[in-house]
Amino acid sequence: MMTGAVLRAGAWPAVAGLSGVAVVVGGCGAAFPAAATMLFPICFALLAAAAAFTLDEPASLVVDVTPTGPVRRTQIRAVALLAPLAAGALVLLAAALRGQALPWAAAGLALAGNILLGFAAACVARTRTGEPGAAAGTAVVLVLMAPALVPHVARWVRTFPAPGAGGLSSDTVWWTVLAVCAVAIAVSLGGRSLPSWMSTVPISRRRRSYPTVQPP
Repeated sequence: MMTGAVLRAGAWPAVAGLSGVAVVVGGCGAAFPAAATMLFPICFALLAAAAAFTLDEPASLVVDVTPTGPVRRTQIRAVALLAPLAAGALVLLAAALRGQALPWAAAGLALAGNILLGFAAACVARTRTGEPGAAAGTAVVLVLMAPALVPHVARWVRTFPAPGAGGLSSDTVWWTVLAVCAVAIAVSLGGRSLPSWMSTVPISRRRRSYPTVQPP
């Protein structure tokens, strides 16, 4: 029951909307192989933004003082990552059916790395705000699109496996990112605490008070 309630409270319109746009962009990459190396990174960046919205909690002031700890809540919200992951897998499947010759293991690693990066950024931002999706998603998209927007960065770092491209391979980049994300998530969950102003409020004042009925 708790799992269902926590998942229903998520920002599903944003997760579904970004995942849908990513499928459209990735579908164009699957349909037009010449543009795949340009459109697939955009698709994966949008899925990373969708992953960042999985931790949004509009009722954070109430949820953060409940007995359910941040680790348990984050574990439940991580189930929502199946949505962007399934969208990315659908795009890769479409590309495979179209006969594209991509390094599928490296492409799958890039997909997982993008999604985990968005989730890790949201975990870190969640220690400061109850709705980190917009800020974390925007930051992650800008970082992931840097190689496409800044040619100098593309010479050194690749976020998608492109045959014949120079610079650091995407596998090296994403294995490093996965390790850093795992550490960032662990640290953010271990160090999360109530805001200082809330910790000074007596517990009795956080509870809802009901009017006392005086006897006649």
